[in-house]
Amino acid sequence: MRIFKLPDLGEGLQEAEIAEWYVKEGDQVKEDQVIVAVETAKALVDIPSPQDGTIAKLFGESGDIIQTADPLVEFVSDDTSAASEQSKALPPTDQGSVVGEMPVSNTVVSERAQSVGGTGKSSSGHKATPSVRALARRMDVDLSVITPTGPNNTITSSDVERVAKILTDVGKLEILKGVRRAMAITMTHAHAEVVPVTINDDADIESWHQLQDTTIRLIRAMVSACKQEPELNAWYDSHSIGRRLIKQVHLGIAVDTKDGLFVPVIKEVETISFSDLRKQIDQLKVALENRSVPPEQLRGHTITLSNFGGIGGRYANPVVVPPTVAILGAGSIRPEAVAIDGELKVHRRIPLSLTFDHRAVTGGEACRFLAAAIKDLELPE
Repeated sequence: MRIFKLPDLGEGLQEAEIAEWYVKEGDQVKEDQVIVAVETAKALVDIPSPQDGTIAKLFGESGDIIQTADPLVEFVSDDTSAASEQSKALPPTDQGSVVGEMPVSNTVVSERAQSVGGTGKSSSGHKATPSVRALARRMDVDLSVITPTGPNNTITSSDVERVAKILTDVGKLEILKGVRRAMAITMTHAHAEVVPVTINDDADIESWHQLQDTTIRLIRAMVSACKQEPELNAWYDSHSIGRRLIKQVHLGIAVDTKDGLFVPVIKEVETISFSDLRKQIDQLKVALENRSVPPEQLRGHTITLSNFGGIGGRYANPVVVPPTVAILGAGSIRPEAVAIDGELKVHRRIPLSLTFDHRAVTGGEACRFLAAAIKDLELPE
């Protein structure tokens, strides 16, 4: 009997979600026949069978998250029957169920919860008797979320029942998967590492022609600002405490989709004409909806644009994701009363929010970058 494990999917991805099985137990498969589709943070990936054979067992169902090198498929071999008979002869083992007999003890046991990457579980100790722990398991309550009311900060059965009722009232926990799970992990990492500072200002775009493409103008403004202040088009290495200033502008564009947030990358954006740039952006949006963007187009950006104004909002604190050091956010264009040559007039203005990593960028560099972007945006064409 042979176990086929989830292979390394590359791109530093350590886990994947089973999207769809194309086979079932008992099916005959051929080598290189696609047997399952898995969803990573970057794309949908079809995984082929490594051999000819019969499927004995599938590990996991659609929606399950599995780690690299976890069992995926078991193939039948000549010794299957013998192994099966041997397994039947073995005595049943304790599966950790709280149903059935259980020794009763009033001894308070203090355990220290182990931190699981990205789960956010507390590492503080939780004191409770075995019977209270069994109750918590049966009611699917994590001891780490309970505020103890018993003597010496001991968790009581009443505490477990109280929290269980609260969790029932607010609804079932939704485990984040796919793109949203990746976003949560990425944001946690960014929050833990980056030293963010955000500055805000507005660009007066009253001189624009009505048919101007806002996204293209923002991209052009960022390219112009990167030429003046290249310190913001860079990667920061926190281990070496150093930075890499990058000549080419590989622009990451934050795109909101039904599956979550994607940041596709347009490489060397400064070399692309406006018409070709618009075509690329439109093609990227379609590819993101179809989850057909190649993984290489979702990595390697040097600076990011978040044009959230098309959805709503004025100013923001955009999140810088390492190793990049800057992101520019653009809010909704709106008419505002402004003083022009001593007279009050109504002009269209676009609010801008620039977040930068203060470990690699000074306040002066960031302000000059934003000023350069505004200067370009305020040009008529």
